[in-house]
Formats: sequence, structure tokens, C-alpha cells
Amino acid sequence: MKDIVKILIASVAMFIAVGCGGSTDPGALSQEAVKGGKLIANVPANVLKKQLVTDKEINASTTVFGYKAYKIPYKTIDEQNNTVEASGVMVVPTAYNADEETRQKIKAMSKVGFAMVVNCHGTVFSNDEVPSVAIEHSISPKDDKVGVLFSSIFGFVTLQPDYIGYGDSVKHYHPYLLEKSSANSVVDFTKAAIKFAKENNIPLVASKDIYLTGYSQGGYVALAAQKKFEEDGYNLKLNMPMDGPYLLDKIADKVLKLSSIEVPSFMAAVAYSYAKTYPNIDIHNLIQEPYASKLDSLYDGSLNRVEIDKQLTHKVKGDGGLFTNDIADNYAGSNFQSALQQNSVVDFHASKPIKLVHCKTDNVVPFEVAQGAQQAFAGYFNTNVDLIAVEDVIPPKDGTTYNHASCASPAYKITAGIFAQMRAATIGY
Repeated sequence: MKDIVKILIASVAMFIAVGCGGSTDPGALSQEAVKGGKLIANVPANVLKKQLVTDKEINASTTVFGYKAYKIPYKTIDEQNNTVEASGVMVVPTAYNADEETRQKIKAMSKVGFAMVVNCHGTVFSNDEVPSVAIEHSISPKDDKVGVLFSSIFGFVTLQPDYIGYGDSVKHYHPYLLEKSSANSVVDFTKAAIKFAKENNIPLVASKDIYLTGYSQGGYVALAAQKKFEEDGYNLKLNMPMDGPYLLDKIADKVLKLSSIEVPSFMAAVAYSYAKTYPNIDIHNLIQEPYASKLDSLYDGSLNRVEIDKQLTHKVKGDGGLFTNDIADNYAGSNFQSALQQNSVVDFHASKPIKLVHCKTDNVVPFEVAQGAQQAFAGYFNTNVDLIAVEDVIPPKDGTTYNHASCASPAYKITAGIFAQMRAATIGY
């Protein structure tokens, strides 16, 4: 593992949100005919490598592929069983302006076929931050941090769904941390991406190997998606959710007992999406004024997390608090608790392997959430789930600790290394 970590990007800043994509060749974009999608980025290998080396994020001997990013529209199903026009991005490694050695590697990989990493992005509230929008309007060739890691460094095809409520479905409310629509948006996009690859001669490994991951909200979504992937018979090789809020009921119970919260936009978003979804949950029974009346405009995709937090309060309840005293004091047995319990993502017997990755000092999603998820799988569903503490593999610098944001980078590095090891053992590269 240590040797693999050394060849990873040394300091690519993986954030909760999926990053953007790179500088493009407009000529290449306009000249390529694409069936069933749109080419939104075409990043040359030499340009990307030069920038990564200059910024000391890799060494000069590291292989760097170019990449193309395609926006793919598809249809999925929301919480009310309505069909939604959604979108996502497929990132494909290329030999565009690569050296001869890299070209030969791409040729050999193409002959075997690419395995796919499905990356479920973390919590974002601004539509500008989701994959299809951010990649198309990016500036730097290394801005698509997930695409750079999985596609340009490790040679996976990377799938990044926008989710319902963003991208092509921005007019729809985002069903935040709701199991059914989260799973549907990922699995339906994967199906559409496989079809897109076939129509556009993008070689996938014959068994269509899928590696699944996601950070924060994306960790929750990855577990929700695994349940549906298995039900639908996909060849899921390994799922590595990272720092996800899997035990929604327990997290809400803990938050409602606090006097203040660091990031109020997260829990307010949960309350908002659940009130929009469940007829028996009234937002005014959860959130106090003046905040309850602001939520439609706060969560319409126009504002980012920092901007939303500025318009909320960090106080949990009481005069001037975010939550009503009624829900804070009577959460147990409420419709809100019942709905959160129904959307648990640790309620199935997983036949495919799961490795949870989590930081011990996460300040937003505590480590005990991952421990509880591991115990739930083992105790109730006879499923052996591994738990990897990030600090045990990539220790933080002396005198520092990982928080929820800074944990993402080492967590992604660990995940990418394990995916690459497993792919090498199964398909030979």
C-alpha cells in the first residue's frame, strides 16, 4: 500500500464536492461527433502532466494520461416515481499528446478494456459545482480532481452523476440523503454510460467491472447504489464509501441535542428535502422562522454552502434557533425520525465486498458512524464489512488532524490504490 500511495498525486486537494475539469482544445471539441452525449473537455496528457509536475503534485516519472469528459443525459426515477431528465459525466483516459510509452500503455489497456469507477460526489448546493457544469466551465486542466486521479493517473473510466436536482434536472428539488432516488440516479446513469460507451466505441472490459465510491453524501449514495446494483445484477467488484452519514437517525438525534452546529446548511437541507418528499412531514414543524420560509430560495441551486450558512443560524433550538423546540424535544417517535430510519443504507445483506474508509477525527460525520454501520451489517445482515481508518494508512502531518474536508484527499488516495490493486489482480493491468 505504501508504494502505491507514493505514486499517487501527492497533494491533489480532494474536496467534499467533485471538482471541475480541465482546459480544452476547442477545435477538438467542435470536430468530434458524439452519439448520445456531448464532449465537454479534451485535456492533453502533456499539458496536464506539465502542470502537475510544476505544482509538485506528481514526479516526472509518473504516467499521466490525457482525458476526455462527456456529458451524458439520461432518465431516472425520483422519490414520487416520476421520470426525471438527469445528467452525468463520463471521463475517459486518452493518449492525446502523450509520450510514446504512455501511448503504448493506453493501447494495451484499450485492448483489454477499461474498468469503471463510479464516483458519487459529496454535498454541494450550487449547481455550478456539480460535475457536468463544473467540468464544462473549468479553467485548469487539473481541475477535475476525481477525473485526474482515477482516469489520468490510474486509467479508469470515471462516471460522475450529477444527481436529481442538479445539471439537467436543476428545476427539480434535490432529494438530499434519500435512498431510492439516490440509488436510481447512480445506477440509471451507469446503465446510460455503458450504452454510451458502446455507441461511441469506448472499450470497456468485457465483464463491465464497476468499482464504486463516494465521499460524504457520496459515501451514503454509494451504499444506496450498491443495494440497487446488486438487485439489478451488475458486476460490482468493490465498494469503498468514504466518511458518509450512513446512520441518519443517530446523526439527527445527536445534532438535535447540541446547542450549536458548525455547518447548519447540512441538517437544514435534510429537513427541507424530507419535508418536500413526505406528506406527513411539515417543514414548519422542523425549522423555525424566519429560516423555514427561506429554504426554497436557499436550496434552488443558486447558492453554495458558505452562502447558505451565512443565512442560517448555528444555534440548534430555542429563541433564534434553527430547529423548533418540538422536534428537538420530541424527535423520538416522530415522523421525521421514522423517515430517516426508512432511508437507512445499512439495511441489506451485501453479497459484494464493502470497505468503509473514514477519518477518526472527522468533525462532521463522527468515526463512530462508520463503526456503527460496520456493526449493523455484521449484526443484522451477516455481512462482513471492513473499516479502514485513514490515519492508520496515511498519517496526518505532525501536530495536525484530519477534519471532514481535509480527510477527502487521503481517503481518495487510499481508495484509488486499492481499486488499482484489485484491477491488476483481475484483468492484468
